[in-house]
Amino acid sequence: MVPETLFIIPVTVGAVIVGPMIIGAAILALIGLGAVYLSGGSKKPKRITPGAGPGGQISAGKRDPLDDKSTEELRYEAGEMLVAADNAVQASEQELLFASASYGDQKVATFQQDLNSAKEHLRESFRMQQQVDTGQDADESRARDLYKQIIRQCEKVNETLQSHKEQFDGLRDLERDPRPALQELAGQLSDLTSRRQRAETALTSLAERYDDDALQQYRDNLTQSAQTLQAAEDSRSQAETAVESGQSADAVLALHSGEQAAADTKALVESMEETSERLESARKNLDIGIAQTEQDLAQAKATHAAGQAPELAGPIAAAETAVRRAKEALASAGRIDPLELLQSLELAHRELDTPLNSVRDRQARDRRAREMLNHELLTARNQVQSSLDFLRSRRYGISSTARTRMAEAERCLTEAQTIGDSQPSKAVDLAQQAKTLAIQAAQIAEREAATANMQSMGGGFGSGGYGTGGGFGGFGYGYHRRSYGGFGSGGFRPRRRRGFF
Repeated sequence: MVPETLFIIPVTVGAVIVGPMIIGAAILALIGLGAVYLSGGSKKPKRITPGAGPGGQISAGKRDPLDDKSTEELRYEAGEMLVAADNAVQASEQELLFASASYGDQKVATFQQDLNSAKEHLRESFRMQQQVDTGQDADESRARDLYKQIIRQCEKVNETLQSHKEQFDGLRDLERDPRPALQELAGQLSDLTSRRQRAETALTSLAERYDDDALQQYRDNLTQSAQTLQAAEDSRSQAETAVESGQSADAVLALHSGEQAAADTKALVESMEETSERLESARKNLDIGIAQTEQDLAQAKATHAAGQAPELAGPIAAAETAVRRAKEALASAGRIDPLELLQSLELAHRELDTPLNSVRDRQARDRRAREMLNHELLTARNQVQSSLDFLRSRRYGISSTARTRMAEAERCLTEAQTIGDSQPSKAVDLAQQAKTLAIQAAQIAEREAATANMQSMGGGFGSGGYGTGGGFGGFGYGYHRRSYGGFGSGGFRPRRRRGFF
C-alpha cells in the first residue's frame, strides 16, 4: 500500500506538469524514458567501459565505446547502473553502521568519506535521470549525453566505494573471527524485538484515534517487520551453527544476510515509532490549516465580489467544503485521518492561491508564503520520510524510475529548507513539489513491488534466504542484473562476497 497521503496535487516542474497518477497504464505514460522494470531471467553482464580512465573518463583520442550503443541501449544500461549503484550505497551504509557500532566513528572515518562521496555521485546521477524523465532535454543527442553521464557517474560510485574496500574488510575481518559481530547482531535483534512489540501494542491506542486509512502503512510495516525480523533471526542462527562447525565463510554469508535484514527491520520499526508523532503533528496543524484557509477565503470572497477574479467561484466553493469537512471531523470526536484532511485543505488552499496571486503584489505574496512555509515544510518532510521508508524496505524490487522520483523529492525538500528565509515563495513551491514527487515514487514502487511479488509466486523468505548483503563496497565490474522481488518474493541466493551484483 502507498504510504501516508495519497492525494496527488498537480505541480509545475520547470515547464512540465507533474499531475495525478493512476496506478496502471498511466504510470507507464509518466515513466517515459526513465522506466526500467526489473524482470526475471539472466541478462548480459554489464561491465565498466573499457578504455575509460579514472572516474570513467575517456582518454583523449580514444573513441567512447558508449557511442556505439543505441539510445535505447544507453537508457537501459543507465537504468541498470542506477539501481546497482543505489543498492550498493544503501548496503554499504548499513555495513558501515555495524562497523561504527563495533569500532567507533574514528576507525571508520575514511570509509564514511568514501560513502559521502559516493552519495554525491549518486545524487548527480539521479538529477540527470530526472531531467530525461521530465522531458527537460527532449533532443535525442542531449538525452544520449545524459545517459552516458549517468553511466559515468555510477561508475564513480562503484570506484569510490571500492577504493578502500580491502581496508574495510580487514577492519572487520569477519572470516577470522565472526563471533563479535554475531554477538552484536544478537543484541540488536533482541532490542528490535522489544521495540517491535511496543509498536504492536501501541497500535491499539492509535486505532482509537485514527481511522484505518491513516494506519495502513503502520499495519503494513508491522507485518513486514515481523518477516524481516524472522529472516534476521534465521540468518543469525545459521551463522551461529556455521561458527560452531568451523565453517567461517558460510558464517560470514549468513551474518551479512542477518545484518541486512536487521537494518531493514530497524527502518520499519523507526517508521512505526514516528507515525504517532506524524499523525499528532498533522492533527495540530489542522487547526492552523483551517485558520489560514479561512483567511484566504475571506480575501477571495472580497476579491470575487469586487469582480476582479470571476474564476475564484469554483475554488471558493471547494475551500469552503474542505474547511467544513475538517471542522466536522474534529468536532465528531471520532476516528480521523488527519493527514488526508490536511492534504485536502492544502489542495483547496492552493487552488485559491493561484488566482489570488494574480492580484497580490510581490511583497504580499512573500508575506503569505512565509506564513505557509512552516506548514508546507512539515507536511513535505512527513511525506518524503514516509515514502523513503516505503522504498527502502522494498528496494530490491524497485526500478530506477521510482528511485529517481524519490531522489528528486529529497533534493526539492533540502533546497526548500535551505532557501526558506530568503525566497519563501520558491521554497513553498519546492516543498509542494517534494510532496508530489514522493507520492509518485511510492505509487510507482508499490506497483513494481506488487508485480515482483506476483512473478515470484510467493516464494517467501524461506526460498533461498533473505540476502547476503556483500559488505562495504561497490557493485563490481561484471554485475548481473537480477529480478529482486519485495519481501514476499523468493529473496536472494547466497553467494560469495564480490561486490553487490
